[in-house]
Amino acid sequence: MTLLEQAIISEIAKTNDREFPFINDHIPYLKVKSRRYTGVGVYVNFEYQLKGMTLNQNFQNDLLLSGNKELHLDILKYRLVYVLSISNGRIETLELVTDGDESWDGNYNSFKFIDP
Repeated sequence: MTLLEQAIISEIAKTNDREFPFINDHIPYLKVKSRRYTGVGVYVNFEYQLKGMTLNQNFQNDLLLSGNKELHLDILKYRLVYVLSISNGRIETLELVTDGDESWDGNYNSFKFIDP
């Protein structure tokens, strides 16, 4: 997992820590299964290093979560939108999409989160 992907999941966990405090605990157990670049973003699909691990045994809802802060990359004019998909108690996919008509190949030099 890249530093950017880890930072995004951590930011989402901070934003949603009252309802879903367990998200951060799972970052060390995630590994990237695949990345699919779309031209304006990327889908990052995860799997767990420990088979059968879930975020919370009692949590079976499907969720789409994001953070409160805007994500800016040094090479993009506009922000990057990010959404984490949780299904059946497992982190499944992180979707990153440019906000505007910009294309993006997944490369960057630096990033920062900014309060809107």
